[in-house]
Amino acid sequence: MQEKVLSWINKTGFPLEMETAKAFRSAGFDVRQSATHLDPEEQKGREIDVLAQDPDWLGVVDIYFVVECKSSDKPWVVLMANDTLSNFNRIHSFAVSSEDAKSEIFSKWRNNEVFKGLLNKPGRCGYSFRQALGGKTDRAYSAAISVLKACAGLTRERTASQLKRFAFALPVIVVDTPIFECTLNSDGEIDLVEVQESDFLFSAHMPSEVACCIKVIRKEKLQEYTLGAKEIADSLRLVMKESESVAIESLSSPNRVAGGL
Repeated sequence: MQEKVLSWINKTGFPLEMETAKAFRSAGFDVRQSATHLDPEEQKGREIDVLAQDPDWLGVVDIYFVVECKSSDKPWVVLMANDTLSNFNRIHSFAVSSEDAKSEIFSKWRNNEVFKGLLNKPGRCGYSFRQALGGKTDRAYSAAISVLKACAGLTRERTASQLKRFAFALPVIVVDTPIFECTLNSDGEIDLVEVQESDFLFSAHMPSEVACCIKVIRKEKLQEYTLGAKEIADSLRLVMKESESVAIESLSSPNRVAGGL
């Protein structure tokens, strides 16, 4: 019986979820598996495979890497274009953010070299994500909408506090089969190149539009990616350090106390 159960587990996506959670823990994140969030479209509880949060004691700056894991026997394709991000706001493409976070970043990013570096994405990016050789179920779309909804739900505003919330959620899809980038070359022919990671821009209405670049990576890339993710989180926390201090100090100012906070 034990061998049968083990064989069943190995055919599911659980091992990939465990590997992903382990990689983020090793990189220094607080990790929850099968974490729940509020679906901003349907107002129902949903589950996400792996939620990696940058450790924080204050709760003003929240940085998440939200991960959907897809185990399969079929490859994945990212349809690419050189102008996907042309005229698209790089702050929105970087992460799904709370309104407080967006306002703060818009006000400071031009004069902050660290954040400029975080936003420095190449113009070439995917515009669609598909599972090749698949059946009727669009597992690529399912993964993308799931991880984007989770990001939107996790970055929603506070309702019971006047303390600002600077929340950032970066969506990730981890797969265990090959990823191919598909482009149309200058001769009008299809080029297909296998890669270890890629990005694609994805949007949905929940009911307002939410759009962000989603990272898709092979499991073999997990260790390298999660270490880079921690560097991103550390840089972002450095960018937001002054804003965090101002937000906390504002709660104890005489004017706020007199106003009946």
